[in-house]
Order: sequence, then structure tokens, then C-alpha cells
Amino acid sequence: MKTGLKIILLLLTGVAAFSFSFRGTTDGPDLPPATSLLWKIEGNGLKEPSYLFGTMHMIQKEYFYFPPSLEKIIKKSDVVVTEIALDQMGDQDEALKHIYLKEGNLFDFFSPEQEDTILRWAETRLMLKKDPFLATFGKMKPFVILQTLVQLHFFGKTESYEMKIKEVAEKNKIPFLGFESVAEQISFFDQLTRDEQAEMVMESIRDEQKNIGLLITMQGIYRRQQLDSLHGMIQGESVVSKHESAFLDQRNQKWIPRINEIIQKQRAFIAVGAGHLSGEKGVIRLLQEEGYTVTPIAF
Repeated sequence: MKTGLKIILLLLTGVAAFSFSFRGTTDGPDLPPATSLLWKIEGNGLKEPSYLFGTMHMIQKEYFYFPPSLEKIIKKSDVVVTEIALDQMGDQDEALKHIYLKEGNLFDFFSPEQEDTILRWAETRLMLKKDPFLATFGKMKPFVILQTLVQLHFFGKTESYEMKIKEVAEKNKIPFLGFESVAEQISFFDQLTRDEQAEMVMESIRDEQKNIGLLITMQGIYRRQQLDSLHGMIQGESVVSKHESAFLDQRNQKWIPRINEIIQKQRAFIAVGAGHLSGEKGVIRLLQEEGYTVTPIAF
């Protein structure tokens, strides 16, 4: 799969500062089957279980599934934990501090030919000619174009699992915690070279129609909770594969001590992008290595 779609998958299921790469199971002994988006965490001295849920940060309304049984679990929790604390996730002012370039402009990342392609895309898809496009995006980092592309790929009404979880938590006066800040999440894209950032944007633009079709397929797979099939969507080499450790694995490892601390003290509902759940270095596997029993829950 090309880089363009992989970065779209990453935005939808791995990085909550935007909207969300899926990685699913890896063949091997003792790996949990990726059969659900909801997992119960028990054992290892816990007095009461906590729950782990894989989200899609933006999804079309027809694929959104949030049954009363899931809401009931949230209501019984002492704390809700997400990638970014829910009271910070919608902070546009905080996000804006980190999406602008410190110097130069957007087109410093691109060749003249690539610049022409972007401007043609902007005129066709955003109805913006060069000057208004530069006035809006000229001082922003390239990943903002990717985020705009992701939003354009959705048709009709969309839903957000994080916003729905926030609604339930606020209604029941359940406090929020987060693993990362908005700045930390945006900084992952700063680790890419200029050429890598340009490559992601160009492939996303050139393969836009194909990506829209694949995004529809992906949402259907997510709705059926087939994380192993989602894993099959990102096989192969790409910029995203090269940096998968930073985007997913290293973050998973960093979250485990915090999860340990939280769930030993209280009942937690932990909701992170579904791309973080499975695989040898996924959160489920890492929790099992800590001594917890982690089992899929039908809902």
C-alpha cells in the first residue's frame, strides 16, 4: 500500500490530535486474536477490571457503533483515559501553536512541479486559487494538507468516538486523563524529513480517488471489528512503515507504566486509536507481558 493511504490510516487510528494506520495481529504463539475493539483488563492484583477500547477518531455516521452496553461500561468507570485528555482534544488554539512553520513557507518542502500539482488540487477540491490558498496554508506545516485531505475523504455526517466518550463522561462527572499533549502528538510529524513529508502529501493527492474507496472499505472492516484485516491494509514498505516505531510502538511502550499506575488504583476506561491495540508491540500484548489477563469483550 502506498504512503498516502497509510498516513491517512495513521491519522484516523493512531494520532488523536487529528482525526486517526492500523496495525493488527502478527502471527505467532500466544498473541491475542484481534476479534473485538473492546478488551477487559483483569488480574495482576487488580481489585476491579478496567477496559481498553480501540477508536477511530473520525468515522462516517453509518459506520459508527456505540451501543448502550459500551456506555454502561464508561458510566461505571472512575476515570476515562485517552491519548490526549478529552478536555484538551478540541483546543484549537493549542493546536494552532504547533502547526505553523517557524520560518519559510509550505512550498519550501516541494519542487516547482509538486507546487503546481498542489495548486491545481487546491483549486479543484478547495475552490482556492494560489493567493487565497497561500493566505490560508502558506505558513503551515505539510501535514495540515494531509489533515485537510482526510476530512475531504468523508461524505455526509461524521462521528467521533472521543467526543461521544467525552459526552458520556461529562454527563456522569467522570474525570479525564491523557497520555500525551497536543504538542507531543504533532511533533511526531516533525521527525520526518522534508522529502518524506512532501512524499506523503503528493501520494495522498495523486491517489485521492483510490484512497476514498479504500477508506470506505476500512470503515466497514472497523465496524465489523476485524483488526486482523485492517493489519493487512498496511503491509509493505513506506515512509509510515519506516517510522512505525515512533508513531506507534514507542508510544505504546511509554503508555504502559502510566496504565499500570492508573488501573491499580481505580477502574479505568482507556480509549486509544485502534492502531495501538494489537500486534507483538501493541498495548494488548504489552499488558499481557505485565501479567494482566486481557480478553476480548463482545458489545
